[in-house]
Amino acid sequence: MLQAKIKSMSVLVWLCYAFFSAGSVFAEEEVFYLDPMIVTAYRYDADDGKPGYYKMDEQKLETGNYENALDVIQELPGITLAARGASGGFNAYSSVLLNGSDRYVVVIDGIRSNWNGSSYNDFDFSTLPADMLSSVEILPAAAGAVYGNAAKGGVIKITTKKAEAGVKTSINLETGSYGRERENILHLGRKGGWSWSIYAQKSIMGDYSSARHKIPSYENTENADVKITRSWGDAADLTLSYSVFSGRYKSKIFNYKNTEPDETKPPKLVKNIFMTDARKTEDNLTLEYERKFSDTENNIVGIYRRSSNAAYDRSLNVERPWLLDLQTEGFFDRYSKQWHPKHTLTGGVEYYKDQVLDYQDLAAKYSDGTVISKAVYLQDVWQLADSVKAVGSLRQDWNSYAGSKLSPALSLEYQPSEKVLYTLAYTEYFAPPKQLQIFSPDYGDEALKPEEGRVYEAGLTYVPNESSSLKMNVFHRDATDVIAVDISLPKYLRRYANIAHEKATGFTVSASKRFSEKWRSLVAYTQTKVDTERKNSSPVSTMIPHGELLLDLMYEYDKYSVLLQGRGVFDQANGRGENRFANNNYWVWNASLNYKLQKNTRLYVKVNNIFNQFYSNWDNESGGFLGFDEWYAEPGRNYQIGINYSF
Repeated sequence: MLQAKIKSMSVLVWLCYAFFSAGSVFAEEEVFYLDPMIVTAYRYDADDGKPGYYKMDEQKLETGNYENALDVIQELPGITLAARGASGGFNAYSSVLLNGSDRYVVVIDGIRSNWNGSSYNDFDFSTLPADMLSSVEILPAAAGAVYGNAAKGGVIKITTKKAEAGVKTSINLETGSYGRERENILHLGRKGGWSWSIYAQKSIMGDYSSARHKIPSYENTENADVKITRSWGDAADLTLSYSVFSGRYKSKIFNYKNTEPDETKPPKLVKNIFMTDARKTEDNLTLEYERKFSDTENNIVGIYRRSSNAAYDRSLNVERPWLLDLQTEGFFDRYSKQWHPKHTLTGGVEYYKDQVLDYQDLAAKYSDGTVISKAVYLQDVWQLADSVKAVGSLRQDWNSYAGSKLSPALSLEYQPSEKVLYTLAYTEYFAPPKQLQIFSPDYGDEALKPEEGRVYEAGLTYVPNESSSLKMNVFHRDATDVIAVDISLPKYLRRYANIAHEKATGFTVSASKRFSEKWRSLVAYTQTKVDTERKNSSPVSTMIPHGELLLDLMYEYDKYSVLLQGRGVFDQANGRGENRFANNNYWVWNASLNYKLQKNTRLYVKVNNIFNQFYSNWDNESGGFLGFDEWYAEPGRNYQIGINYSF
């Protein structure tokens, strides 16, 4: 079996080399660079040293050998993942929380990329391969003034790779535990006024094991991405992007069902364990035109269309599958002008239409649900003095179901010396209900109000020397009309409602240190607390641990590079008692070793969960059925071995 796998990989390498070598013969001998595509740099300083800003750069992305963006964001402060094990088939049911909230804005290459369909995962990060990424950043809620209306928790900003000069092709082959097989190709080039990138990936994984038991699973995914840019010198760029994803999954369901038909009597809970099939497809198309009128004036116009189709629970154990077919269409226009040495003004408009083409679950079915959102915004970056900068913005949103709101935001930066930076921010946000919450026949309510609230943020950065930095940021969020299922009603009457007033407070303290040219490290501790006025009314508060500690240690010398990462979780149940998770306190350590066999060939080995820790990210006891031994456990110790060849 291993020989067959190696043979198939060898054939793939030969075909890829033959295909891409044909294009490279037309290229001149040029120095090749990979730089981030920052289409929004004129709005925000590209400075991840600010409090509340955290970044995974391209160097760490390569050294860490991550598989997809979901693996990446878990290593950033403020992120909480509530996932049902390792199977991608459960991604529709998973929740990614930012600063204790499932309402945040995802921005990819400057374009808002959220879905607004279900009450679960708002964006499936697992469909975005890590090999395409140049950087991943966490931005505070104040950034939502320009990026989107629902930045309750903040912004996750993703930048993909872009070729600056020359032609380069990278082929990556990987195998490992659980029948892992992953092959991908990245081809980037720039010649004359044209630049392009082509990416393709195939990934397979089978049954996996926690530290205690084997969990049947299967995952087979494919990605393809094409990006073409026509440039007219420094004056203008026209970029066409298209990406497609396809996945098939098999997952094991661990839950329970009530065998008592009389709802007036106590439930009789029995284990309900079975395998389910799932499938998912996505495709995204974007056309973007950027015009640089001068060094101080810039305009970007874009149109986009995104589609996502998913079907879960396709098995004989359910009456009908869980379906969700979504489509989003929209356009935007952003204009920036430095009209005064101390003022940079940014304004824009956006329009997008979110559609549920088809939805189905065990209790409900509907189609043709449409929500239209419009917005205009204005932001001024004002350099009050050499040491003081203010950023003020106004955003007016209109939503076809949730009404309208004018949301102000103001942030201040004070830098009394080169070593110290203070920040202070106030933001108001507007988060309309998602389509499932509006249209679902059994649970939806078209009269739902939007979630609204205020976020207060403060931070400090201290840089004692060129090799060290200390950052601290704290936030407090006051939210009204939080949307959740009203469980105080009888089961047959339960619906989504504006039932909670939510208050959240959290902080992150981080320190980075470069010991020498070879060694650097990062330590970050995050604590978040979400309280609601009604018990069990918050859809996210039960999944947030009391505290989380991230440790990074990177070593680079000559042909070697190593990244050791540890994540410690303390009181996973956040004071709600034991037996809610597979393990209430735990550490998970991963290590990645890279070795350059030649200038253009890199061999890597990665070991995940080195100490074989048994743990889960999902609260499997939230229904009250204690004594349940099967958990949606994360994988135990496993490895990846790969080789990357560039030419």
